[in-house]
Amino acid sequence: MAIDATVIERIDATLLPQMDRHHLRLLAHCLESFRAMEGAEGDGLPSAASRRRWCEQQPVVAEEPSFLRSLLHQLDGAAEQLQSLADSLNKAPLQLSLDDLIHAAEARCHHQIQPGRADEP
Repeated sequence: MAIDATVIERIDATLLPQMDRHHLRLLAHCLESFRAMEGAEGDGLPSAASRRRWCEQQPVVAEEPSFLRSLLHQLDGAAEQLQSLADSLNKAPLQLSLDDLIHAAEARCHHQIQPGRADEP
């Protein structure tokens, strides 16, 4: 799954709120970045050290230490989310598909807006 116009269109075609679609695009981009990194064991996510090495090889990122720190922090968060989703689906993280990400986002959104939830006023 390359992040191209088709992927963006599929995400934008969902009925998810704008913020959720944005989050989904970012998560899909992180997944593709993880696939591009060396150091992933099998279909597992690359280690933090591998992620750092990969980021340091990206010219725009390497030139800005504060951006590098922020990006690594965001990649760490994405790795946790992708690992959690993969675990729930009994899949390896790098085997997740765009459909997996979309279905999880839709389920999460549906759960948040269910009528009669106990946390509503």
